[in-house]
Amino acid sequence: MHRLKSQGLSSRILSKGTYVQPKDRVKQWNILTGDKVAIIAGRDKDTIGEIKSVNRETNTVIVEGKKLAKKHVPHQPGAPDGIMRKEQPIHLSNVMLLHPDTQIPTRIDRRKIEKTTDDGRVVSQWARFVKGTDVEIPKPVRKYDDRSGEEAFTTSPEEAVKVTYLPKAGSPPFPAELLKELRNPYKKRTA
Repeated sequence: MHRLKSQGLSSRILSKGTYVQPKDRVKQWNILTGDKVAIIAGRDKDTIGEIKSVNRETNTVIVEGKKLAKKHVPHQPGAPDGIMRKEQPIHLSNVMLLHPDTQIPTRIDRRKIEKTTDDGRVVSQWARFVKGTDVEIPKPVRKYDDRSGEEAFTTSPEEAVKVTYLPKAGSPPFPAELLKELRNPYKKRTA
């Protein structure tokens, strides 16, 4: 709670997930962050959304813009009226992945496949398939860099590697006047 207050947030914004015993946690997750899913139960039933985050400790996912709840919080920049709308966790059993072609909810089958990489190595990995068919459901592309346009790459790699400072053995790394300013005038010096 104190960690949130130091950031200017209220502890009432974050919902506390219910604890799930380690033996009851899902071992093999077929749903990843960024997947398109259909909600099959609850008040947002028969709607489609994108997975915003996955909590493997409580077997829940957060779907962007679904299962919104009003949270009354102290006045802050994000909620000037004191009311904030926030997505609540949805249990994993209440969402289904979509078929990549037809976009209807479908069951998943996991299979181990072997792929050949660019350098010629054969790598085996798990893949998700539509149950009973050979249609593979691709993993979502991760969104690492949300900067756009000129912000993304302001300095070219060649410019960043270029050596701009060459130290000289006879002179200090910065001017002597600055060194005098940085010294403590009240410290006793023997030399």
